[in-house]
Amino acid sequence: MQLVNQLERADLKLSFVNADATQARTLRDLKPGQVRLTARNDELDEAVAITPENATEAREIGVALTNMAGVLGAKSLHVAPTEYAAAIAGAASAAHWKDVRFRGEGSSASEAPRLHLEGLSDTDLQRTQAILAGLTFARELVSAPANHINPATLAREARTLEQYGLDVDVLDAEDVKARGMNLLAAVAAGSKDGPRLIRVTLPARGERQRVVALVGKGITFDTGGYSIKTTQGMYGMKNDMGGAAAVLGTLRALADLKGLIPGGVEVRAYVAAAENMVGPDAMRPGDVYRAANGKTVEIVSTDAEGRLVLADALAVACDEGATELVDVATLTGAKVTALGSDVAAVFSNAPGLTARLQTAAGAAGENIWELPLHQPYLKAYQKNTIADLKNSDLNPAGASIKAALFLSQFVTRPWAHLDIAGNAAKEDVATGWGVGTLTEFVLGG
Repeated sequence: MQLVNQLERADLKLSFVNADATQARTLRDLKPGQVRLTARNDELDEAVAITPENATEAREIGVALTNMAGVLGAKSLHVAPTEYAAAIAGAASAAHWKDVRFRGEGSSASEAPRLHLEGLSDTDLQRTQAILAGLTFARELVSAPANHINPATLAREARTLEQYGLDVDVLDAEDVKARGMNLLAAVAAGSKDGPRLIRVTLPARGERQRVVALVGKGITFDTGGYSIKTTQGMYGMKNDMGGAAAVLGTLRALADLKGLIPGGVEVRAYVAAAENMVGPDAMRPGDVYRAANGKTVEIVSTDAEGRLVLADALAVACDEGATELVDVATLTGAKVTALGSDVAAVFSNAPGLTARLQTAAGAAGENIWELPLHQPYLKAYQKNTIADLKNSDLNPAGASIKAALFLSQFVTRPWAHLDIAGNAAKEDVATGWGVGTLTEFVLGG
């Protein structure tokens, strides 16, 4: 969907009515968030919706409008003024996205419909377009199959962000080992592509006072390693780099919104990229590795690999001067059991940071729910091991909490962990979940 400031003519026009208006009553079962077609003319189709009372209803209208435009073949849409124009614009544009890059000839993407919303300010237009650019970048990364996106090609995709004024640095396998990131190296050891640590930096305006680090799990494919997944469990594991895509997409969005970032704030994205494969050099249950911060970890399950790569990335981000950190990861199936696929879990050692993330998620229309860092659960990862920590206790009870507690051992700053398992893709369609929340988080200071 292409957002425009004006239209010469529209194929489809959306108007609003109050819920208690005569016209609304004649439409009988029209509910908030729905769009109803009311007239079909040679030059203009007309639709109506109940005036949204909040951003959630507005987003539902945006999705419904896009679906209607697709059915009608409308190429230009006009929306009457509403307080929530930006929410409609963002949702409508996001709903139109479809990945056709890997289809055969004749399946190229059609020209995007143009969408004009009366009353959408220039500032809201800029903000919405920037977030959509970041969202598209993230969705294309997650949607691409693993034979197209591996740690090396993910690093190349990240380097394309340099054209938007971002600084991109990539550590290859030798650099990763030299940096002491032995957990990341171990996860990647079964793959021919090796590991990458990708760091993308948006410098501060003026003197740097704070460094916000956004850390993403970048497992470009997860077989489970020697703790191998079932066929059903392995399909879709190209999505296991949804956290990496979210933080890279956020930096893409922020590149267009530099002037709105509070002065003195530097933003960095850290992506720990690896394939978790089986091979002669792959890590095994029982192996012990030393992390970048010096802690040792015994591998109990090679399928609990995400926390390993994140641990090293978090330790490095802290060592490089991050003043606060947010990591994003498709980490645990237990999170899906607890909260489903519409709500992400947040764990944090800093209540103020949690509150800011909750505010940001609300503004972005993404739902998060705080779960506790219940410290006694960490003992399950500390007993019966020759190392400082185990990476699993093979007990699914409280698994999301225990994984978050594991990560907490590698941070020395205010930190939050977003478990987005189930959120990164729905019905096999990449969502770009997290780009909106993290962008609003940074802009909110």
